[in-house]
Amino acid sequence: MESPTKMADRANRRSSQRKSPRRTVKIECRKGSLGLGPNLAAGFLDLSEGGVRLLVKQAMQSGDEVEVMLLGYGMKEPIKRLANVCWSVALETGQHAVGLRFQKILPYRDVQLLSMP
Repeated sequence: MESPTKMADRANRRSSQRKSPRRTVKIECRKGSLGLGPNLAAGFLDLSEGGVRLLVKQAMQSGDEVEVMLLGYGMKEPIKRLANVCWSVALETGQHAVGLRFQKILPYRDVQLLSMP
């Protein structure tokens, strides 16, 4: 039988710590890599160097490519990242919770600017 520590390590495979976003952070999420189409982001749940967890307005499939744009207070330009959908769960509200993995990680300083202290 596995020890509780090994089970916890296996259950939490994240490569970086999740952080809550600041209230002033704006996020946009559009299907595809061109940034075209409607903004599907309905809510911002958390952020890490490797990705984000969002509420979106329509279903997404694992592997779908999206463009994410993040803008925080005091930032001159938004941060744009391509990401892939890792998972998607339908909610009772009609929205979907999705986990997105960035194709290029965010620098630690940007995560600090965008997240709660």
